[in-house]
Amino acid sequence: MALKVSGGGASEPAMTTGRIIDVRDRYDVDSSKPLPALDSQPAVAYHCLHKRDSKRALYALICDPKLPPRLEAVGMMRRIDHRSLVRCLDWDVIDWPPEGRRCPVVIMERPGGERVFTNLETPRAPMQEELVTRHFIDPATQILREMHGFGLYHRMLRPDNLFYRGPEKQEMMIGECFSSLPGITNPIAYETLECSLATAAGRGEGGSENDLYALGVTILALLTGNSPLVGYTDEEILRLKLTMGSYGALVQNHRVSLTMMEPLRGLLNDDPAERWTLDELGLWLNGRRLSPKQQTMPSKGSRGLTIAGKDYSTAREVANAMHKNWDQAAILINSGALDTWLRRSLGEEDRIEAVNLAKSGGSDNQDRLIARILIALDPEGPIRLKELSATVDGIGTFIASFAEESSARQLFNSVLSMGLVSFWMEQQKKLHPTHLRNTNRLDKVRAVLNQTTLGFGIERVIYELNSSMPCQSTLFERDYIPSVDHLVPAFERLCMGDSPPKRLIDRHIAAFLGTGFKRAIGGELRDIDRGADEEEGRLAQVKILASLQDTMHRNIKFPHLCETSAKLLEPAINRFFSRDRRKKVRGKLRKAAKSGRMQELLDVIDDTKEVSEDKTEFDHASMQYARTTHDLIALMRDIHNKELLAEEYGGQLASATSLLCCVAAITLAGFGHSYEDCAHKQTPDTHSA
Repeated sequence: MALKVSGGGASEPAMTTGRIIDVRDRYDVDSSKPLPALDSQPAVAYHCLHKRDSKRALYALICDPKLPPRLEAVGMMRRIDHRSLVRCLDWDVIDWPPEGRRCPVVIMERPGGERVFTNLETPRAPMQEELVTRHFIDPATQILREMHGFGLYHRMLRPDNLFYRGPEKQEMMIGECFSSLPGITNPIAYETLECSLATAAGRGEGGSENDLYALGVTILALLTGNSPLVGYTDEEILRLKLTMGSYGALVQNHRVSLTMMEPLRGLLNDDPAERWTLDELGLWLNGRRLSPKQQTMPSKGSRGLTIAGKDYSTAREVANAMHKNWDQAAILINSGALDTWLRRSLGEEDRIEAVNLAKSGGSDNQDRLIARILIALDPEGPIRLKELSATVDGIGTFIASFAEESSARQLFNSVLSMGLVSFWMEQQKKLHPTHLRNTNRLDKVRAVLNQTTLGFGIERVIYELNSSMPCQSTLFERDYIPSVDHLVPAFERLCMGDSPPKRLIDRHIAAFLGTGFKRAIGGELRDIDRGADEEEGRLAQVKILASLQDTMHRNIKFPHLCETSAKLLEPAINRFFSRDRRKKVRGKLRKAAKSGRMQELLDVIDDTKEVSEDKTEFDHASMQYARTTHDLIALMRDIHNKELLAEEYGGQLASATSLLCCVAAITLAGFGHSYEDCAHKQTPDTHSA
């Protein structure tokens, strides 16, 4: 089964036939025909046909579900129609036989020519400046302007992601930008110095300055026929960038004309404030020529600071070396060697003042102290704490990539609890709007990170900071859930299997819903948290999925999910006291399970009228039972206490008898007295007679 989607929305399942996989009833992807020349690691390319236009040249990129693609970018990229951009047509989530699981797929238009660089390690003939300007710099500037207008950044500009438009090998096309997280697959030479200092997973989305820097490196590669610094290790490249600046490190001995030197110096400037913008690049394209900008290099100390046997001369180099040698950094700080080098060798008052400020707020914790001092020494660099090194907007992708590792979770928690983000913000000379946005997001997740209730904790943090992150629940290890509207169809597929789930809502699903579902489900989550296997917890799980179905799939039936839910709800039948009613409800529940509508299950098992009537009848029966029991207890007590009963009733009988005798005696006495009086009155009359 393959789920058809439109713009990210889930709909009816579609069939997969053999090696041909249907994509939204429009495209056929042939899983037996790979196209390795069009691979975009980690995504792999396969042959694709348009069902209504078989002559149209297309290919499909099957993305790695474990390295989430930027599917939200596909919709925006479809709106950019430029002849020098490889267009994406649509995306889907399909069953992919080679992997034995569901994977995201992006349908692309096929470029008419081969790659400009087969790979970054293989050199090619240098290009003429005029061709580079006309066929790459000019169209790239137009494309980036449109992308940045949508708030979207390419982050994959490289020579091996450029294609020729045709076999004549003149016009060039820029390849895709969404098969993986921003910048994570870029070689360090194509990343700004700030992102070079961060781990690949911690580079973040970046901004226009990242695209412009990569544009500069790509221009240099096209002009020289070689990708810069191929064969160097990442550490060697980073050391060259720190000591020589990006322009000096990348250009080195290559001969560059004054005409091309100007944009290269502007685009490869390590100071984001001095780096060229698209407007400046546009002015250069229109013929405006300026003297090449000389990058302001950081101050060097009169002597180097020795760390791990090597000498470092600038504050930024020292910060990087201290991060790589964390334990020795503590010794340098505590012994005063760092202070001595700053005052006597470097002599930068602002760095000395920043380090003193870092010490004043971090002396209570050694790791916090080191992290704050690294920020003070290199305020433009990433936030660094032991193994963590990430930009402010890359902290979210870092924790998403390493969420399963307890050490990474602890480091992430420490960055927030130590206030390193706020201290980094304080050290910035100029704040970018994205910095404030990312800081607000990190402040927001602090409130949920340490909450243990369902729907919060580290799981909620992952989805709050990574909008493109699919659901990470273990229930869907072989599936791919890019958004909340794919969740119920995924449950339907899951319940088709031989082992349907015994629980429908776990911590990841609850957190995923918390960030993507607009209806309030806090009450249901609390019921599940109190006991997922209890009656209320089972009802709450089905209520959440019923709400999802009614909101997003009102006209779609999910019989397998309903059948599983009915089995889950069967213990809740015991909430009814009447045996006859339980039998009746069980029959209704099984009938409702065949309807494919979750709400019908709830209408049966959670019928308030039925429950109320059952409770009323039970209460009435309970009262009758109580009265009957009381009478039986009294009778049994009398039976077991015959002498006491005889004495009690005998006394009562004797008292009654005595009372009757007294009444009778009084009555007779009164009657006799009345008779004598009557006789006495009648005596004179007799004598008279």
